[in-house]
Amino acid sequence: MNYIKQIPKETKIRFLSELTVKSGSFLIIPIITYGIGLNEYSYFIIITCVINGLLPLFLLGFNFSIIKKLATNENLKNNSIKVFSSISLISIFSLLIFSFTFLISYIFFKNLLVLNLLIILISHFTAILQLLFEFMRSKNKSNIFSIFQIFETLLFLFLSSLFFLFNELNLIRLLLLILSIKIICSCLIFLYLIKLNYLSQKYLTFDRKIIANYISPGLVFIALGLSEWLINFSDKLILDSFLSPLYLSIYFTAAMFSGILNSLGSIFWWDLFPKLLILKKNNDYSKIYSLIRNKNSLYVDFSIFFVLILIILLPTIQAFLLNSNFVINHYIYLTFFICVFIHQLSTGWEFFCYINNKEKFILINSIIWGIISFVLYLLIIPNFKIDGALFSLLCVKIGYSLSLRNYCKKIGFKGNLLKKREFFKFTYFFISFLIFIIILKLDLINLGFIITDFTYVLLILTIYCLFLNLGKKLFNIS
Repeated sequence: MNYIKQIPKETKIRFLSELTVKSGSFLIIPIITYGIGLNEYSYFIIITCVINGLLPLFLLGFNFSIIKKLATNENLKNNSIKVFSSISLISIFSLLIFSFTFLISYIFFKNLLVLNLLIILISHFTAILQLLFEFMRSKNKSNIFSIFQIFETLLFLFLSSLFFLFNELNLIRLLLLILSIKIICSCLIFLYLIKLNYLSQKYLTFDRKIIANYISPGLVFIALGLSEWLINFSDKLILDSFLSPLYLSIYFTAAMFSGILNSLGSIFWWDLFPKLLILKKNNDYSKIYSLIRNKNSLYVDFSIFFVLILIILLPTIQAFLLNSNFVINHYIYLTFFICVFIHQLSTGWEFFCYINNKEKFILINSIIWGIISFVLYLLIIPNFKIDGALFSLLCVKIGYSLSLRNYCKKIGFKGNLLKKREFFKFTYFFISFLIFIIILKLDLINLGFIITDFTYVLLILTIYCLFLNLGKKLFNIS
């Protein structure tokens, strides 16, 4: 199967940008762990979780509610007013949150005043940057969107490496560096959009219909973002109370690696929502189901190969990144990857709800499972630590997807997310992984530190490809 020829140029560029962004996320880890230590990395993890929790509040849902309205709108004045008003509201709300958190810090945690300021500022400019990125994506400017992502990542790696080399790196300087880069990229994208005539200084006015056009639609997505944070980040904060910095770093970094599948998914989904909106406008549901199914099929084809490679190599890679000799069990990665797989394959159902104006169900469904996940984390993590967190996450991802599926069926979704052949590929994947675990336990291959891992990769990929060819011959499934 020649997958490369099936992928358009824009998707290839998106792949390059996602590869750069993910690689940057991992390359920064050894800069921190080798430069300022594992304990500082654990603090950085907590700060990252807090920022991700603040983003839904700062964004006010504009990255969904406003961008959805602008996806098919070519009016310069309307685009400008909506984007400028969104940025203004984000800034006002950020100032209110800062005032509140600053007061709390001043009364109870004076030693955290600087940290509080940096977290709020980073969250604020990250929200603006994300809004501008989504605006570019809604206008199908995927190539320049990708270029800016690559630029931001490379600039951060370059400057942080300089601090590391000159032994000037600490947690505060790292946060200041992140803030500076967010500001620079936000300004550059803003100026670029003006140059492209997607925005104009002439319409730097504030939309008077604030509640109807901004606040009300955004509330749904604020709650949605917070519930997703409960599922994907609250476990780290709870684990921080029960685990050493090493174990917290192991868990968080393994979760980061599983995010590779999210990045891979975004390569395929980035243009899905605008295309579905157009098909919905033409009432062409058969093409909607076909588009979702084809996107998912390509995603499965690529991601299975990535997962097999990553599961084998990640324990060695993560031990290096964390500056630790601790051996990490492969089942941690497998569980994370399964969770991400389940969530990514539900994207088609989520978008189907959005194009049919059923955001409220996604909100309710997300809030319910967000609360369930938080309760499970609180109940299970104290006794079972990482295993408890993984079990809770898996249960929530399965429950969320099944409830989403049932609702989509009720509102008229008559297609299938996957083709028949994809289910066989999942079977081949699990058999190949089981063979790998058996060979690993029997210690049948021992050729040296790195050579052994790559030998496993070649062997397991060969076994998986043999299963694919065998399945094609026996079941006529390509």
